Amino acid sequence: GRDLMEKEDIKKRWREYTEELYKKDTQSIDENDGSTIELEPDISESEIKWTLECIANNKTPGIDEIPVELFKILGADAVKILLPICQQIWKTQQWPKD
Repeated sequence: GRDLMEKEDIKKRWREYTEELYKKDTQSIDENDGSTIELEPDISESEIKWTLECIANNKTPGIDEIPVELFKILGADAVKILLPICQQIWKTQQWPKD
């Protein structure tokens, strides 16, 4: 490869890179008839961790009444707790009742 110097070339290459990256994760072959079903990738631990690092303190708690600072204090344990919950919400498009 060559170094990209022009703004439009850089934007074009990033677009190509991200399309290639996500194309690999979003296709699933249905073994019954060979058709392709588009799936979005699951929420990852790194996304949860990044969100906890970026979210501002002193935010008003939601309906669960859990302040964001608690999740930040829990660190990796919070990620382990939140990951399956967030993945369930992502897949079902519904907030869990319990």
